[in-house]
Amino acid sequence: MKINILVMICGLLFVHTAASAQVEFGLMGGVNFNSPKIDAINTGGHQLSDVGSSNIGFHLGLYATIDAALFAIQPEIYYSMQGGIFKINNTQEHELNMSFIQIPVLGRYNFLEYFHVLLGPQFGIPLKSEIAYASGSPVDIKAQTKGLDMSGVIGLGVTIPECNVSGSLRWSKGFSNMIDGDPADGRVTALKNSMIQISASFAFGDK
Repeated sequence: MKINILVMICGLLFVHTAASAQVEFGLMGGVNFNSPKIDAINTGGHQLSDVGSSNIGFHLGLYATIDAALFAIQPEIYYSMQGGIFKINNTQEHELNMSFIQIPVLGRYNFLEYFHVLLGPQFGIPLKSEIAYASGSPVDIKAQTKGLDMSGVIGLGVTIPECNVSGSLRWSKGFSNMIDGDPADGRVTALKNSMIQISASFAFGDK
């Protein structure tokens, strides 16, 4: 009996939230400052930890905001250029080029009229994964790259509703080791993504 009452209450709350919710759709894009953690083996066969350094990419995609007063859900889907630069012999720099379809599902808390906080999980599907060495042709390591990147996202944003524009500063931290076993070149052995994003968005029409 108590369970039935609880289910009824949850159902009524869901119907009330859905009825009062406002949905906004828009275009988003911006810059990625990628700083992955990369482990590798150098030409002498020694394991090296955290040899990566940052590079810059971009992201572009779509978002929706399902808004119910102060709290909202913000799902997104966007293309993201990621990766990083690493050294294995303290001399030449090599570049790890990666691209993803990223799908965050973020909770959004609006405060002080124009500001909001973002927090939630992000699911990344790799499209491209290759190593561009300082000399020689790029090596495709897509076969050694795992198929899903699990990340957490936290951010702070500002909205100007009169202009239908928003901006946000985010940090996403990957939990998944994206390299599954030794790649074909036998050098990069582990990778976890991390990036800071500056993103701008434009809403289609009014809420």
